Amino acid sequence: MLTCGGANCGGGGEYVKNGARIAVGFASSEASSATIRKNPTLGLSRKILFLTGSALIFCATLALPQSAKAEGSLTVAGIQTALRGDIQTTPQVADDAVSALSSFAEQIGTPAANTDRKFDDQAFAALRDFAQRLGSVQPQSTKDLPKVAEARSLLEFLQQGSAPQSAPAVAPAPAKGATAARVEATYVDGKVCLTCHASQATAFEKTVMGRISKTKKGMFECQNCHGPGSAHVKAGGGRGVGGILSFGETDPRSTKEKNAICLACHEKGDRTYWDGSTHQTRGLACTSCHTIMKEVSRKHQLRTAFEPDTCFQCHKDRRAQMFRSSHMPLREGKIVCSDCHNPHGSQTAGLLRADSINDNCYKCHAEKRGPFLFEHTPVRENCVNCHDPHGSVNEYSLKISRPRLCTECHGFGHGTNSGPLVVQAISRACQNCHTEVHGTNSPSGALLHR
Repeated sequence: MLTCGGANCGGGGEYVKNGARIAVGFASSEASSATIRKNPTLGLSRKILFLTGSALIFCATLALPQSAKAEGSLTVAGIQTALRGDIQTTPQVADDAVSALSSFAEQIGTPAANTDRKFDDQAFAALRDFAQRLGSVQPQSTKDLPKVAEARSLLEFLQQGSAPQSAPAVAPAPAKGATAARVEATYVDGKVCLTCHASQATAFEKTVMGRISKTKKGMFECQNCHGPGSAHVKAGGGRGVGGILSFGETDPRSTKEKNAICLACHEKGDRTYWDGSTHQTRGLACTSCHTIMKEVSRKHQLRTAFEPDTCFQCHKDRRAQMFRSSHMPLREGKIVCSDCHNPHGSQTAGLLRADSINDNCYKCHAEKRGPFLFEHTPVRENCVNCHDPHGSVNEYSLKISRPRLCTECHGFGHGTNSGPLVVQAISRACQNCHTEVHGTNSPSGALLHR
């Protein structure tokens, strides 16, 4: 106890760095106290020594916060001074960790002055090098890397790998609606075209316009649609060379200019409402649906042999509906899209050929036209209130199954909410009794019973 009190308790600063020794000294004091109790013969002198040592330990404990605060203020002050760059020399601090941190902070604030300084600590040197590389190395750009969305399939993306692929040189596409520069050219003899385009001319003779050209000479010559070809011939040919109009997607002329060639002859009849129609305002060209130089379809010079396939190029949802269980006989070939719609424009919504949806349906379903003595109001209003003409999974192309379709309007009476065993849930549902849902002329058919 005397040794601990004299040697280890002499200064408060030593207890700041060696806090563990205080605990050891305190434990030793407790042990000495116990010894004094067991040996009462030691007398009053040992009690006085014990009280003196305890007082010294208490004083050292009080000095601990002030000493720690002093060292903490020294460390923070050193770091702040290094960051501000007020001094050129690093303060000498006994703690190696504080010294390294101060040196690193000073290096960041004044990189030019400390470039050649060598550090013994390898970890600190590695940290410095990493910080310097972080600002100089630029991340690799992913612009030229292959992308799944740009690949035609996942297999093609995997075959491309992760290496950057050099994009092929492609001529810039002309702006939408741009007008090609005029080329001075004159008309040449039609036989000159056959020198290079004999195969195309042979295929064209089998089309409707090709057969007409045999009886009406000069009506469907090549240059009537493609423009004068003297500059094209002089340049040696080629797609679009010499101001020739090719009607392809790479042709610099606008869609309106291309369509004007066709509308010069096909402006009347079904094309009367072309200007301002849905397809015209969305930039469709005549060649988007029609092919001129060869016969593909039996009628209308379409791009596909089956007319609905031409429409399904854009209207893919209608293709899916056509394959539902209840559908119009479209895929069987009994009707086609143009039987109900006019793709070249109409004065009605949905490009319908008739004045209304009901009039369109009555062309085939004439028995539903009426007039009836007792009408069913939703039926007279619009057929599509109940039916989906392009296809449905319910019988009779109904939008939803019965009796839920009827309860959209007739929600009260008959106990329709009384369970699955009611008469409306069996067989033809509400039509078990109300058979004439489209209307009736029976004097007793006010409820469409007969």
